Amino acid sequence: MHDPLLFERNMLAIASHHPVSSADRVRNASSDMRVGMDEARDGSPLAYLDYAGRRAYMSSRMHPLREAERLAAEYTQSGFFVFLGLGPGFLAKALLESGRLSSGIIIEYRAGTLRAILERIDLTKVLADKRLLLLVDPSDEELEQAMVERYMPAVSGDIVTVPLASRIDAEPERYQGANRALRAILDKVSDDYSVQAFFGKRWFANIVRNLRYAAGNTPPVGPVREAIITAAGPSLEDAIAELSDRPKRRFLIATDTSMHALLKRGIMPDAVLSIDCQHISYYHFMDGIPKGLPLFLDLASPTTLAKLSERPYFFSSGHPLARYVASRMRAYPQLDTSGGNVTHAAISLAEYLSASVIDVYGADFSYPLGKSYARGTYIYPYFDLRQSRLRPQEGLFQDFLYRNQSLERQCDADGEYRYLTKPLGAYLRRMEGLAASSKALLRRHRGRGAASLADYDETKPAPQRGFGRVFAAGKLFMTPSEFLRSYRAQLLALPKPPADPSPAQAAQYIQALQGRDRDIWTTLLPSVAAFRREAGSDMQRMRGVLAEVLAWSVALIDEELKETS
Repeated sequence: MHDPLLFERNMLAIASHHPVSSADRVRNASSDMRVGMDEARDGSPLAYLDYAGRRAYMSSRMHPLREAERLAAEYTQSGFFVFLGLGPGFLAKALLESGRLSSGIIIEYRAGTLRAILERIDLTKVLADKRLLLLVDPSDEELEQAMVERYMPAVSGDIVTVPLASRIDAEPERYQGANRALRAILDKVSDDYSVQAFFGKRWFANIVRNLRYAAGNTPPVGPVREAIITAAGPSLEDAIAELSDRPKRRFLIATDTSMHALLKRGIMPDAVLSIDCQHISYYHFMDGIPKGLPLFLDLASPTTLAKLSERPYFFSSGHPLARYVASRMRAYPQLDTSGGNVTHAAISLAEYLSASVIDVYGADFSYPLGKSYARGTYIYPYFDLRQSRLRPQEGLFQDFLYRNQSLERQCDADGEYRYLTKPLGAYLRRMEGLAASSKALLRRHRGRGAASLADYDETKPAPQRGFGRVFAAGKLFMTPSEFLRSYRAQLLALPKPPADPSPAQAAQYIQALQGRDRDIWTTLLPSVAAFRREAGSDMQRMRGVLAEVLAWSVALIDEELKETS
């Protein structure tokens, strides 16, 4: 028998912090008439689904509380828990009480079934716990948004999936779909976290040190109608004649890797773009940059590159500190660097400049005939200096190719072949996604590279773009020194991280932060990922990572303020 007052108490708990869509879907649903109640041997409420007289119970019929505690004990790992089904809530409650759950989400399909349960069972303690987020009948997009907003790999720990058999058996297709969506989301999150773990500290340090160079004035660039982008794949060599004869109206953006391959052939690009935070990117500029050539840099690029250019053009990428700088110190144009490679960012720059047609050359996303880069790029003089009688240049190139653990040889009917790798394949898929969502017509000139959905098709018409947009940084809200002093003060004003926290306690500390404090800590999360990677299996250091990152960040800012005072 359902209890209207009990239902309203449960709904108040949902209204406390769960998505409005979840509350609306439950309230607007008709109660599932198949749901019935019984009493377990230990007196606990026992929910079931009635299938034409056959009762499918959602928990143990004997001792559901004891059974939930037993199942919870099998989850020995702390982390971010994904519950595939809530049901009567016994298992969720037991895991919340175990202390191993840092945060998590509950995915419940069929709002009417959940409504019937909420009319009969008191789930206020589970639903009021802010560590959990309830998603009712979520779309794949809503599921992805919840995961991106709630799951912070640097502090949340690993993802632990908790399937509730009774709910999965009742909605097998929908929960299988949720599993597929989760796998796709986790692949993406895992890739992002891996990059943060390698480069988080370097990004932060570069941004702090670049601010002094990012405060200057630069003349606006753009708008453009047609853009050309050159990547550094071997197919670039086949396009040299076409690029040499390009009309002046076609704005040529060279990736940093391809710049000198063009210059050595007498082709002057209109702009150069670099996004790599590593100092190896300096090799692309060893021969200097032509005077007056605009150099577009991520705020997280190495400071050495900013020093090479008279007036570098900085942009903001996805790093939370770069976005924070753009919101507080100066509004920098934002480009999409999520593709993980400079060609992707160059396409984003061309689109930002309002290009209606973007032609891409040299983006092979593979190693045609086993060759890695076009001649004239940095790798040739780099290997030339390192070759010897016992290790000729050809051997160094072979080592460079075969360092990849996932090489796949792809052959064409005409005998052409290329080597594919998982990272290059991922770059290609991201470029295809960018092309599909772009307002511009992206035409990739394949050459001998891997085929893609964005390859040149002369039958596709160019879209009409509206008013052009220029690339220009906004007005300075404060000087770099003023920003750093303000940011430093905000770091020191953060609530003190718990001493020697468990992974669950560390995640709960971050989750409990509100407003500005949450924004400030978010700027440090990529650095937290890097520190956790350095800590490795050293659990003592791992537990002190939050405090260590905070102290390191303040010290680095102090060092920069001392340099610029």
